[in-house]
Amino acid sequence: MLSKSKKEQKIREENIKKLDEQIRESKKIPKEYKKKMRKQTILNVVTVLCMVIYLVSINILSLYLETETYLKTIKILSVILAGISIVYFELSYRKDNEKLFLYGTEVLIISMITLFSTYAYFIYFDTYNKILGIIAGVFVLYYLIKTLIIRSRMKKQYYKEQNDIKEIIKK
Repeated sequence: MLSKSKKEQKIREENIKKLDEQIRESKKIPKEYKKKMRKQTILNVVTVLCMVIYLVSINILSLYLETETYLKTIKILSVILAGISIVYFELSYRKDNEKLFLYGTEVLIISMITLFSTYAYFIYFDTYNKILGIIAGVFVLYYLIKTLIIRSRMKKQYYKEQNDIKEIIKK
């Protein structure tokens, strides 16, 4: 009798191990989905790098250009960015894409910051370069938080899609 219960115990342990492996496998995110998450992260990193390079370039231009030339350049850049944001808004409207709308909003914000930086240049001339550095830091922080939120939402969505409880309830 003892041998029979030992066999049953061994079978139970094997079944538990198999279930643990299945649970671990179901929690692993497939390579394709990880690739999609990485692509989104890289897109955000490239975007923030572009914005930081843009703000650093404005900062450098403020040091080496004459005031009148610098202000004209800032106004031209602001109008170009506003035009780009309008294109994003139009595309997001036509394609009904929230991501494009968000990118358009971000470009519009950087456009407004650029436009208002002309006033900051006159009012806070001594600390103008520090202000642009702080703005660049705020954008880095924003994109870091945005990337973390996007990744966590994508993981939650994946696990929600993999959850088969709804199918079991329907049966």
